[in-house]
Parts: sequence; C-alpha cells; structure tokens
Amino acid sequence: MNTTNKKQKKHIQVITIALAAFVVSVLLIFFKPVQNLELRHDDLLFEMRGELDVSDSPIVLVAISQQADEEIQFKYPWPTNLHARLVDNLNRAGAKVIAFDVIFDNSDPINDSLFAESLKKHGNVILGGEFQTNQTTVSKLNSSLFPNAVLLNANPNKPGLVGVSPDLDGAVRTYNFGNVHRGESYYRLGVEIIRIFKGISYKEIDDINTENEAPYFTLGSYEIPKNRANSFLINYYGPEGTFSEVSYEEIIDDSSYTTVFESQLGAQVNSFDDPEIGHLNRGTFKDKVVLIGATMPLLKDFYATPYANEGNNERPGYQIHANAVQTILDSNYLSHFNNWYTLLIMVFFCLVLAFVNRYINAFMGSLIALFLAGAFFGITYWAFVSLNVIMMVTGPLLALFVTQSGMVSYEYYMEQKEKRRIKSMFSSYVSPELVDQMIKSGNEPKLGGNEEYITAFFSDIVSFSTFSEQLKPHQLVKLINEYLDAMTGIINDQGGTLDKYIGDAIVSFFGAPVEIKDHAFKACKTACLMQYELMKLSEKWERDGWPELIVNMRQRIGINTGLVITGNMGSSKRFNYTMMGDNVNLAARCESAAQFYGVDIMVTESTKNEAESSSDELVFRKLDKIVVKGRSQPVKVYELTGLKQYVSGSLLKRNQIFEEALIAYYSRDWTTAQSHFRRSLELEIHENNPSRVFIERCEMMREIPPPVEWNGIFVMEQK
Repeated sequence: MNTTNKKQKKHIQVITIALAAFVVSVLLIFFKPVQNLELRHDDLLFEMRGELDVSDSPIVLVAISQQADEEIQFKYPWPTNLHARLVDNLNRAGAKVIAFDVIFDNSDPINDSLFAESLKKHGNVILGGEFQTNQTTVSKLNSSLFPNAVLLNANPNKPGLVGVSPDLDGAVRTYNFGNVHRGESYYRLGVEIIRIFKGISYKEIDDINTENEAPYFTLGSYEIPKNRANSFLINYYGPEGTFSEVSYEEIIDDSSYTTVFESQLGAQVNSFDDPEIGHLNRGTFKDKVVLIGATMPLLKDFYATPYANEGNNERPGYQIHANAVQTILDSNYLSHFNNWYTLLIMVFFCLVLAFVNRYINAFMGSLIALFLAGAFFGITYWAFVSLNVIMMVTGPLLALFVTQSGMVSYEYYMEQKEKRRIKSMFSSYVSPELVDQMIKSGNEPKLGGNEEYITAFFSDIVSFSTFSEQLKPHQLVKLINEYLDAMTGIINDQGGTLDKYIGDAIVSFFGAPVEIKDHAFKACKTACLMQYELMKLSEKWERDGWPELIVNMRQRIGINTGLVITGNMGSSKRFNYTMMGDNVNLAARCESAAQFYGVDIMVTESTKNEAESSSDELVFRKLDKIVVKGRSQPVKVYELTGLKQYVSGSLLKRNQIFEEALIAYYSRDWTTAQSHFRRSLELEIHENNPSRVFIERCEMMREIPPPVEWNGIFVMEQK
C-alpha cells in the first residue's frame, strides 16, 4: 500500500470514529440522566447570573402564610367574606389586577355571596381554575376544577389556569399559554393577568383552539416566542423573596377588623389603613398586579425551580406565575439555541478531537478536550447572560468525552494489535522474552533495514551430506528437527534472533531487533551451550540406536561482531527479518574456515574482545591471522574452547603451549614453533586440529621460506 493510500485509509478511520462518536453522543442525549444533567446546567446558568432588578416591577405578592393563619380568627380555609374584604381593600389601595392562585371550588353558602358581590363590583379579579384528567374504564375525560357556581357566575373574568407543567426532573421552567376545554380556550393565570393589566381583549390573543405554527404567541402587542407549541421559557428573576411580598392579614387588618394580635394587645394596630404605617397610605398596591397564593407548608403548593434557596429549590407556586408575568412585561424572553447548530458543533468537536488524538497524541487530545469543554461552557454562560439564549451543553460535552474515550480506546486497540503483530512476526525467530522486551521498549525495527552493531552467528553440521545418503527421508527429517529444535531453543534462551534455516545450517544474530549490550558474550555462550547440548543428544541417539555416524555428529560454528544491516528485506508481499553485510559474510567464512583448522567454534578478534569486555567466563585460543575468500583485509581468528567452568586443565595447558608456538611461528623460528606445536598436538581432542595444521605449515615454511615482507597472514583459498 503506497503512502497516499495509507493516509487516505488513516483519514477514513479517523472520520469514521468521529462520526461514530457523534452518533453515540446524540443517542446519549435522549437518556434521562443526561437530560436531567442538561436541566441542571440550565439552572446553574440562573444561579451564576444572579438576580435581575425588579425594583420597577408592578407585581406584589400576597401570601396566604402561616403568620396569617395565626392572626386570623379562623383556621384555613377561611370564610370567603375575608377574601371579599381583601378584594375591597386592594381596590381601595388602587390595585389594577388581583389574581388568586387559589381554586375556590368548595362552597361557603354564608359568605360566598359577599365574595361574589365584590368580584362583580370591581371586575379586576381573576380566580384560579384548572382541568383534571379522570381515568375511567373506557377513556380519559377532562373535567374542570373551577370556582363554585356562585363565584364563577359573578366574576366577569374567566378563571386563570393555575396548574404548572414540570420538566422530567420535577422542576418548573416553562409556562403554558392555556388549554382548550369543550371547544373553548382558557388561559393561564399569568396570561389573564397581562390581558387585564394591559386592557387586551380576547380577540387580540391567539386562540389556543386554532392550530397556529407561528413561532410566537400573540398577546396583544406582546409576541411571546414559543419554546414548544403551547409554552414559553420562564426567565426567573431571582430566588424566593425577589418580588415584594405582603402577608394576607396585613391587607384585611383595617379599622373594622381585629386580628388575634390586636385582640391580645387590647388595641388597634391597623397595618392596612393606619395613616402612618398602613399600606393604603404608603401606596403599596397602587396600580399594581396583586398575586395571592399560599405559602403555608400545610397547603403543599411548592414547586422546584432553577434558583436554590439554602439547599431547597422549591418555592410557592404563585411565584412561578409572578416570574412568568414579569418575563412577558419586560419582553425578557429566553430561547433555546438552534438544535441543528448544536449538532454541527458536536460534529466539529468530534472531528477536531479525533484528528488531534490520531496525529498528535492522546495527552494533547485530553488537553484540547478540556480546553474546548471549558471554552464552550463559558460560551453558554455568555450566550445566556448577554443574549438570553440557552445552549445545550451536554451534547457537545458528550461529543468531546465520547470522542476522546473512543480515540483512546482505538489507539489502545491499535497498540495491542501492533504488539500482537510484532509478536507474531518475531516470535517464530526471536525468544518470547525478547519479543516482550521489544514490545515494552517500543523499539520496533525500521522497515527497510538499519545499521546495527551486533554479532552474527552461523552453525553447520559436519559432513551432513553423508547423513543424507545413509538415512531414509523420514529419519533424516526426524533427526534434523530434533537437532534444530534443541539448538534454536538455546539461541532463543540467550536472546538471539533466528534469521533462517538453510538445511541443517542455522543463521542467527544477537543484538537486534532489540539492543543487547553483551551480544557478543551471549553469542559465544550460545555456541558453547550448543556444543554441550550436542553431546547430550549424542548420548541420547546412542541409546536410541542411531548409527555411529549420527552418534559422533559434530557441528561447526562461526561468529563475528561488527556493523551489519538488519531489517525486513524482500518483496512487498513476502519478506524476512534478516541481516546482511561484509561482517555477516565474515561470520559465515569463520564457520567454513573452522573445518580447515579442525575446531568446533571459530570467532573473530572483535567478537573475542567484545565478549571479554562483558564477562571472563570464556576461554579462547588464538588460531591465526587470515584473509578469508572474498575479502582483502586480514582478521585475527580464535577458537572458542568453551566456558571456563567446563574447560579442563589439559585444554588450558594446550592453549598455552599453542600460543607459545605461535610466537615462535611469527618470529620465523620454524624449529621451535614445530616443537611446541607437537607438544600441543598431544593434548588435542580431535584428529584434525590446529596443531597438526601448523606442524605441516612449519615444515612447508622451512622448505620454502616466506618473503621478507611476510607478516604471518594466511590467505584462505577456499570458502
């Protein structure tokens, strides 16, 4: 796959993950916990914004309070003649609209006529009403819960619907315009208040009974933007206590009424018409909208709203109507941000975050996700405070969270997949421990090869062709498999990398693809262990009845340390992790040259020096200075006698004598050298050995002396 196609595939993967995260985020928006969280965010905007100024508000609240219930001679529900007194006094005080967030559905035969007379006389009172849904065995029927007939017929104004419509978390944030009952439109208490306060006729109000898809609800000169088909958003002005509030008994407490306190005091303290402190003289209700509602806990007319009050966000229901009315009077409407724009923001967030994670890193992605989340939250606050626009926050934040989680999960999956790929690719020729180390370090070899300072390792069975002639194919396969399995296990155990098998030959290297500091020592130790393992196999083969030729099997090993090229090499469809270079060829020549000298393991000087710098466990014997076939530069070669703990005293003595002989040999003292070589010959363990080679060479040198410039280098004529 070329680079362009890889980039395109990478882009497609990122876009796919981003779009998947977008879809998941959109689906999560519809979950109830997420919707509750969104509503809580909307409430938080009100709390962060704080209270709005209502000093010029025409609304005054009158509380049917616990205090009033204690000051009035009767316990609630009070006789309706008290409500008549309340209406009369408020009109004396100049109230323009009087609205009851109370449904007077029960009859009070003795006093209703007085209340009805007051309603008819003043014409500016709105009584509360509502519709109920009754469950029957057949269907659901809506029934009206209106004031009793005496009050309903006497009042020139329709009842104002006082019910509220809580959101799914139970809090009230929207306000309905009204409902239709038996083909007639009835409006909410707040709408009726505005209608009378502003002198608006019903003809100037949108009929709820008529389908209207306009984005606004018309109420006289007011165009109220719809949140849904039959509601608008309440712009709450503050917590409980924002609007002026007067207790009920203060209004009926005129010169003709005695409260419990006055009765106990034995004197009149009229809070309504006292010339100095009374509400009448102070103009508390002059041209005001007076909204009467219950604050007594016993009446349970409390609802959750955005603002919290000392940990409790419930407030009396009539305050909801007050905030709705004030919202309309000020045309201070709220609106929701366009959902399509929100979806575009979510798509943008998903794409940006996905590309950052894929092309930079997950940490930067997390930082950007936090930055975008904080910035967007700040924008939602600005939009609310400055533009009265409520922006959805959970959708975009979910988009960030889901995208970041998805990309981290994807990168983790790709990382694990890559680890599995590397492990699969190398486990066939690298020890599992080395594969794990390579994965942990993250040092995957560069494709195409890179130069490494490592140790190359070649081994071969002596006279393998003879085995092929004497064994049947299945016997040969069984023998070689057993041999290669044992030898490869040692290579893997010592951290070597298997390059390839060439028949009975094993090609491997130490120090790549993961760096091993003591690679030369590991290679030499491997060679020694392989020789010891071969002796164990020989004993086994003898017990198993294999021919003597097999029992006496020998193997040659050549080792060289230097700079080589390692990497995946071959075609684009089939390749092999291998090594190449002059130092690789030199290792191979050492393996073949070992046959000439009759030794089992031959290493170069660079390998010997590198190995000895890591450990003193090895015993070497200097062999010669040679120029192998195919090279022009000489190299010093050594026999690796074995691990010091296994090398006998006779072999150590042999090595000492042999190296003394080499000193004489390089000094052209052929006689002394030959004498020493004959002494070391007696300690050799193989028929063909280095001592015999040099005895013959000394004889040749005596007969045909080398030229004056001779420096002891021997040129190999064969591979």
